[in-house]
Amino acid sequence: MVLHMQTSKSKHTVKTLFLIAALFLPFFFCPIAFAQNGTHLGNGQIPSIEILGSRIIEVDAKVGDMVEAVFLVRNNTLDDFIIENIPTDCQCTAPVFPKLIPRNSIDSVRIVFNTSNTPPGSFVKKAYLEIPGDKVIELIIQGNLQVIKAIVKIGSKPILYNPIHIQLHSNTVKFMPVEWIKTQHDFGYIKAPNPAITEFRLANRGSGPIVIKMVEPGCSCTISEYSHGNIGPDEMGIVTASYTTKGAFGYFKKFIKVELEDGRIYNLSITGNVEPE
Repeated sequence: MVLHMQTSKSKHTVKTLFLIAALFLPFFFCPIAFAQNGTHLGNGQIPSIEILGSRIIEVDAKVGDMVEAVFLVRNNTLDDFIIENIPTDCQCTAPVFPKLIPRNSIDSVRIVFNTSNTPPGSFVKKAYLEIPGDKVIELIIQGNLQVIKAIVKIGSKPILYNPIHIQLHSNTVKFMPVEWIKTQHDFGYIKAPNPAITEFRLANRGSGPIVIKMVEPGCSCTISEYSHGNIGPDEMGIVTASYTTKGAFGYFKKFIKVELEDGRIYNLSITGNVEPE
């Protein structure tokens, strides 16, 4: 009889503990969930793939014109961004895009709109760029189309309208054309502790200055220096990469991230094999 009473009491105690746990458990997990969501959706979060400038391009054209909208796409991730296809909402628009945008770099996606078979008036054409996380960025061309009729004068041939090619950019920043003399360097076999040093040269092919804003080595074993201040037209900027071979052994591959003041990002790399001392 006593044993039966103790068993019932134990069962009652266990049920009570479970009930208390069920009541207070949400209070322990909810703040964690909120903190995770807050971190993920914070205003300071950098998007994995972003469009530099507007996603909407306005154009006034004439029926028959070829409109080419250029959208600059930046890949902010540490992986290459592969583009398999860019669907559009109309057969009159066709995408032209790179198959791959390397990590921390910028490339352009072009949406070409053939207005020949589009009725005059206002229009909205969309293309859909699929990005990681099952999300889609809409790239939009919108505006108005006018009809140009042939002008006929008595005793002369009709003057026909000659369609033109219109190219529009989504960004307002004018990028100076640049050229890297090389972006990769292989040291081959190096005997430790000999230094492994090389220079990457950036040529300014534009009419205005460019500035190297930042150079960031991929790890502490790689040291980088770079040209500060304006790099004028037809001048060279230099990024020096130095790899510490002391204490290292075997094959290595290191990256150096270079960011220009206008937002463009490039990745340089050095490789080699270190033989022990």
